Order: sequence, then structure tokens, then C-alpha cells
Amino acid sequence: MQKEELARVRTSRDAGASSSAQPARGDLAVRLQEALDRAEARVREFEAEREGSGVATLQAQMEALRLEMETEGEREREREAEAARARIAADYEILKDQVLKKRREQQQQAQQATPARSGSAFASLDDIVSLGDPSMRPEASTASRHPLPDRRREREEEEVSSSRRQRPSEGERREE
Repeated sequence: MQKEELARVRTSRDAGASSSAQPARGDLAVRLQEALDRAEARVREFEAEREGSGVATLQAQMEALRLEMETEGEREREREAEAARARIAADYEILKDQVLKKRREQQQQAQQATPARSGSAFASLDDIVSLGDPSMRPEASTASRHPLPDRRREREEEEVSSSRRQRPSEGERREE
């Protein structure tokens, strides 16, 4: 519609310029044309501002979206890290339980392999005798070791003889 008015103003201006009888009308057309040119320039400025502000608005929106995506990415990484920590803790508990179970099994096997003792450090008199007598030990071999002197007999004989010295014999008692 503005173009039609502009064309009409130009036509009337051209018509007014050829007619000397209407000088006032020609001035009006010139003033109108100038006003129209100023209005069009103003419209172009507004459109440029609007486009510029549109660009600035788009840039602001893009920056806001970028920040939102970064924030969401950080949240996602935090969720993944928390899930990883939970998996690690669960795996640790499983491994700890397995190690404890294995240790209990080994202890039970060790207890089953060791013969039960009845209150004493030695299961039988044979165990006690075998400690003092190297020939009773299964790992002892007479070819590789020299036999140890049997000090037990010497001690027993000494004890018997010393006890006789301390007690008077029956014959000595009668004499008194």
C-alpha cells in the first residue's frame, strides 16, 4: 500500500511541477515525499534493530541452551560417578565375603586335618616317648644321625640309688 501511495505522490508531484498554476500543491508533494522517505528510512532502521535484537536474542538463547546442556552433562557425570561408586562398594562387599568364606573353609580344613586333642598337648604316651627317643620319630634315620646317649636310664638309676641312701634298709632298722 505504501508503494501505491508513493507512486501516486510522485505522479501528482510530476503533474504539479508541470502545472505552474498549482505551486502550493507541488510543495506539498515534495514535503510528503520527504516525509515518506524519512518514514521508510525509519522503518529500515527499526527492521535492522529488530533483526539485530533478534540475533542478540538468538545468541542469548543459544548461550542459555549451552549452559543448560553443560549443567545437564555435569549432572549426568555425577549420576554416573555415584553409580560407579555404588558398584565398587557392592563389588568390594562381594569380594570381602568371598575372602572371608574362603578363610573359614581353610580354617575348617585345617581343623579337620589336625587330630583332635583331649585336653593334653599329647594324644598318647607314644607321642611323649617319641619326643625323647629319636628312633621313634619317622623322619629320623639311623644312618644319617648318631644315636643320642640315653640319659634317662642314668637318671633313673641315680634316683633309685639316691633314694636308697636316704632310707635305711630293713636290716638297718632292726639293728636300731
